[in-house]
Amino acid sequence: MAKISVFKMAPGKNDLPFDPYVQLSLSHISEDSTGRILLSPRLASDMEIDESVDHLIEQLQKARKKAKDGI
Repeated sequence: MAKISVFKMAPGKNDLPFDPYVQLSLSHISEDSTGRILLSPRLASDMEIDESVDHLIEQLQKARKKAKDGI
């Protein structure tokens, strides 16, 4: 299953100055045999679909908070 992460970019030692920023990324992905990036395992019921989508929404909400705390 996909995992969403936040990373912050800020000037380091000997870097030209720039405004710090954050980006969201997929830190863990799965691919199928055709190279499609999968955001969930196989879903075969309404309940599985709801749980998977709820989990992705929860990850995005946490990433939103972390990103806002980082800037």
